[in-house]
Amino acid sequence: MARWDYHVKVKNLFTEKEDHASVQKSMTDVADVIQREVGFAGFSVKKFRSIPEGDDTFGPVDYANRLIDRMYDFADSHGIWIE
Repeated sequence: MARWDYHVKVKNLFTEKEDHASVQKSMTDVADVIQREVGFAGFSVKKFRSIPEGDDTFGPVDYANRLIDRMYDFADSHGIWIE
């Protein structure tokens, strides 16, 4: 059974909007929270603060989803439960 040393609440910061400004605000808000969390020490949030606008095939939501995947992978390997 997994052991969770930390609990971090960020799911409430995710947006369902897909425009660049909404996605960027959401990711900046997530970065602000995880940057303060002890369990995320060593995890870079730099890319969360500069989401590209994207193009016709790969938009801001796609970039954000990749970063969120990395955040979850880091959290899983460091005993962090994301709420």
